[in-house]
Amino acid sequence: MSKNKKLSLSGDSTEKFIYKPKDLIWAKMKGFTPWPGMIVEPPLDLLGQQHRANTKCVFFFGSRNFAWIEEHNIKPFEGPWKEELAKVSKPAAFRQAMADIDKYIDNPAEIDGQINESCGMSNHAATEADFDKIRDGLDSEETADAADGNNGIVPHVVGSPDDAESTEPPSPVVPSPPARSPAKRTPKAKSSAALTVSSKQVSKAASAKAAAQKKRRISSQHTPGNASSAKRGRRAASGDAEPYTSPSTGDYDCASSSSLTTRARIESEAFLGSLTKRAPNAIALLDRPVVTRPEAQAIDMNTRSMTLAERDIVPSDQTFGFLGLGMMGSTIVKDLILTGHKVVVWNRTIDKCTPFVDVGAEVKDTPMDVVEASDVIFCCVSDPKGAKDLVFGNCGVLQLKDLRNKAYVEMSTIDPDTSLDIGEGIKQCNGRYLEAQIHGSRQEAADGMLIILAGGDRSVFEECHSCFKTIAKNTFFLGTDIGNACKVNLILQTIQGVSLVGLAEALALADRFSISLNDIIDIFDLTSMKSPLLLAKGKEMAKGDFNPQQPLSHMQRDLRLVLNMAENLDQSMPVTSITNEVFKHTKRLGYSEHDSSAVFVRSRF
Repeated sequence: MSKNKKLSLSGDSTEKFIYKPKDLIWAKMKGFTPWPGMIVEPPLDLLGQQHRANTKCVFFFGSRNFAWIEEHNIKPFEGPWKEELAKVSKPAAFRQAMADIDKYIDNPAEIDGQINESCGMSNHAATEADFDKIRDGLDSEETADAADGNNGIVPHVVGSPDDAESTEPPSPVVPSPPARSPAKRTPKAKSSAALTVSSKQVSKAASAKAAAQKKRRISSQHTPGNASSAKRGRRAASGDAEPYTSPSTGDYDCASSSSLTTRARIESEAFLGSLTKRAPNAIALLDRPVVTRPEAQAIDMNTRSMTLAERDIVPSDQTFGFLGLGMMGSTIVKDLILTGHKVVVWNRTIDKCTPFVDVGAEVKDTPMDVVEASDVIFCCVSDPKGAKDLVFGNCGVLQLKDLRNKAYVEMSTIDPDTSLDIGEGIKQCNGRYLEAQIHGSRQEAADGMLIILAGGDRSVFEECHSCFKTIAKNTFFLGTDIGNACKVNLILQTIQGVSLVGLAEALALADRFSISLNDIIDIFDLTSMKSPLLLAKGKEMAKGDFNPQQPLSHMQRDLRLVLNMAENLDQSMPVTSITNEVFKHTKRLGYSEHDSSAVFVRSRF
């Protein structure tokens, strides 16, 4: 017998069990050994998930999380298999789970309180029936019809006629902790006869449902404009009024008059009552966890990296304008000012300019004003649209009309087509254009360790030599053809994005195995696969520190530009497409402004 067969809880036995909340069990989830757990009412986040019919919500000891588990993968905790299952796995996490269930058996108060809080027991009725009712929009009439086909057993549900006088949502019955040890509760065996439904019962339920539907069709035909309504009106005039049938509940109210005003009042009260009962549950189901946005890091104008201090940089005599003081732009401008360059700045948010004014930078009101006051203008904004707006928009660069003796350097991460458009616009106004794509993180910018990929006007490249030497460790001129630098930069970003997702998934797998992530990173550092980038990102993932060095939204933007570029060439990039989807999902989880290493959060789920 294989090991996998031994670890399975779904044997060939025909014995079935009826599981109830608070039953202690063994639960087998795919990819894990049988684990000690307890049957509980599902929390809100699980109610919204799709699950099969024959499943139970299980609370796992040790990890203290919840999951839907199929009944054939569940066994009672006490039984002949307990001794065998308890010896299946001996990692620290499993030992902790066994200690946790023993602690619960001795004192269930702590875990019961945690479960009740997770399930929102004080605010809503956390049952599958309530969730299904909210999801499907069932009203009291449909609930009554379901009861007619339920062999005469009428379940008490939210919105039923029994609750018509209640104005508050019903509170769930929270079972009190058992006086005896919970471990002694064993699910009762269910006979095979109880697991089947006779054809006679099925046909009886179907007939009852058909009769209820026929009754609704007849009731819907009694409108004020037809013969039945007129007949009922004549009876009302003679004092022999018909009992009124509520279209929402199907109940007869003999005390109601035939007045349309009275009927409208009754129906509106019933409708408002149903909203009052549904609102708490419906609102609770829409609750989402809130992710704290990383705090903006204030730039320190008094510090200078050792790498930059050791370089022999002779500042140019020209005046350099800079449009955009974001994460990368502000760091670059700081380095230029500290090395003696004359800088004129503009930013959409004027407050970000204040620290640079204090150290000698000049601030202008519009991009056009920066162009007038500068010889070479750098632009570093977040996306292609922002880059084009600064050139072609109101008060933009081209509003100056004549750019003779002016040079424009585009440092924003953009696609080749956008770079061509900007370059043509600058040249038409007698200006010179250079695309200078920057590859690296915020820390690398602060250390002057970026890589510059340039293309376009060679004379502009030469004039910017002192600036590039300040912020970069290597500079490449890729020819006069505009667009080449953008292509190379996006290709490099593709390699980085795919590598980050691969690293995140590998560390997520190690985490599921309860293997130390720091150990994995230390071993990885000794292999030929190591790289400074992956080591740094791996340490951030292990610590859960996603302080932005390169925002995740920027990485996803670059992947989107890569895929658009490949689409124009009919180039298939399936791995990049999947990587882009992973980053997009991480953004939807609320990690758009965090570092790109936050993709690890998505990989863990």
